[in-house]
Amino acid sequence: MSRVCYLTGKKNLVVNSVVRRGKARAQGGVGRKTTGITKRVQKPNLQKKTILEGGETRQVWLSAKAIRMLNRGPVNGIELI
Repeated sequence: MSRVCYLTGKKNLVVNSVVRRGKARAQGGVGRKTTGITKRVQKPNLQKKTILEGGETRQVWLSAKAIRMLNRGPVNGIELI
């Protein structure tokens, strides 16, 4: 089972980590300079929860947002146990 939210589809996101040095022009410097760009991964806040779907119980990965949605009530025939 891959780590993707069962309800919202959230998954890992690859982004750039930008390292800068120097002082901004607005603060009296000569400007910020980029010294390095590397890739990194932003991970969603996924938690393993048990749900009831179509009369069957199953364990799935849910994002924190999906858990809040299910706490308010069933969504698309899915409810938290």
